[in-house]
Amino acid sequence: MLKRTKINTANLERGMYVAQLDRPWLETPFIFHGFEVREDSELKLLRKFCRHVYIDVERCSLPRERVMKALEKPDREAAFRGARTRDARTGTLVGRLMRVVTRLDPTGAVATRFSGQRHYRNEVPTSKEAPQAIRAFDAAVATMTEVFAHVRKGAGVDVEKVQAAARPMVDSILRNQDAMAWLVYLRKRTEYACHHSVGCAVWAVILGRHLGFERQGLETLAMGGMLLDIGKARLPDSLMQRDGELSAGEFEAVRKHVHYGVEMVRLTPGVNADVLDMIGGHHERGDGSGYPKGLKGADIPVFARIGGLVDSYDAMISHRPWARARSPYDAIREINALAGVQFQKEMVEQFVQALGMFPTGSIVETNSGEVGIVVEQNRVRRLRPVVMLVLDAAKQRLAEHRVLDLRRCPSDQRAGDACWIVRGHEAGAFGLDPKNYFVG
Repeated sequence: MLKRTKINTANLERGMYVAQLDRPWLETPFIFHGFEVREDSELKLLRKFCRHVYIDVERCSLPRERVMKALEKPDREAAFRGARTRDARTGTLVGRLMRVVTRLDPTGAVATRFSGQRHYRNEVPTSKEAPQAIRAFDAAVATMTEVFAHVRKGAGVDVEKVQAAARPMVDSILRNQDAMAWLVYLRKRTEYACHHSVGCAVWAVILGRHLGFERQGLETLAMGGMLLDIGKARLPDSLMQRDGELSAGEFEAVRKHVHYGVEMVRLTPGVNADVLDMIGGHHERGDGSGYPKGLKGADIPVFARIGGLVDSYDAMISHRPWARARSPYDAIREINALAGVQFQKEMVEQFVQALGMFPTGSIVETNSGEVGIVVEQNRVRRLRPVVMLVLDAAKQRLAEHRVLDLRRCPSDQRAGDACWIVRGHEAGAFGLDPKNYFVG
C-alpha cells in the first residue's frame, strides 16, 4: 500500500502531510518533524527551502484522489537534480550545516530531536524526587533573588551563578519532571520576578525534555528562562509593582526591559546565541503583534518561540500585583486558544503534551463528583493523569487520600466503573491548597 512517497514541492497542496524533507530539518524554519500543510505561507516556505519532500499519503486530510493526481504531475528537474543533490550532500554539506547550527542551535539539541535519537522517561517516582526538587528550586530562587538585587545596584549579571543554579534543576527534571512542575505551582507566594524567572526555566526545560533536547540544550533553555526578564531589574520598582493599568508611556517604559536584558547579557562571557534569542524575542508573537521588532512566524528564532510560550504560561499561573493567578488548566486552555495566532501551533501542541491538559498541581473533578489534585502525568494518555483524590462526591474531605491512576480505569462511559476528568477548577477551589498535599 502506498504510504510515504516523494513529491515535487511545486506540486504540494494544503492538506498534505509532510513526513520528510530533502534536507535536514534544522536547515529550515520548521521545528517539528512531520506536519500537515495548512497555510499558503507553509507552502511558500517549503518551496523556498526544498526541491522535493516526502508525504505520508495515509495521514493527508486531502482526498486521496487529489493526492494521487498531484503525485502524477511530472517532475522535470529530477534528471539533473540528483547529481547536484549528491554533490551538495558531500562536499558542501558540512560547511552549510555548520553555518546553520551555529546560527540556530549551537547545542545540537534541535538536530537531535529531529533525528529521533533521544527520548526521556521519569527515572524515579515523584515522591522520591521531591526532596531533590525542593533543594534545586529553592536554591535557584535564592540565586535569582541575589542576581536581581545586584543588577538593581548597577552590577552585571553573574552568569556562573545562574549556570550553577540551573544544573540541579535540569538534573531533577530529567529524573522526574512532575516534582519540579508541582513545586513551581506551589511556591509562587513571594517576589514575582524571581519565581517567574525560575518558573520559566522549568517550563522551558520540561518542553525541551519532551522534544528530546540534549543536556547542553536543556541547560541553554534553563539559562534563557532564568534570564528572560533580567532587564526588569533596571526598571523602577514603582513601575513593576503597579496594581493598576499602565499608561501608554509606562507600558513603553516596561517594554524596554527586553533591550536592557539583551545588552546586559550580550556583553557577558559564557552566554550563547540561543540565550540571547530567548531574551530578545520572548515578547515577539507569531502574528506580528509582539515587540520589540514585530517579527512574524518563522522569522522568530526557535528558542525565542519557546521563551515566549513559557513566559506567557508562567505569568498566567502566577500571582501578580495586577492580576490573579489562573489555574494550570485554565492557562493551558488559553494557550491552546492562542495556538496558530500568537504562538506556533505545533509548538503549543508539544507544550500541552509535555505538561498535560491537566498539568501537575491542577485541581480536577471526576465524573463521580470526587475532587483531587493531579500529581503525575501519564506520558501516553495525556487526558488521564494520576490524581490524588481528597474530596468525596459530596465535596467532603476523605479520611484517607486515594491515588487514582486514570490510565488504569475504563474510559468507555458505558462501563459501570468508568472514570474520567470532567473539569478543571481554579486555584483554591473548595478551599484546597495543593501545597498541603505535596508528596514531599
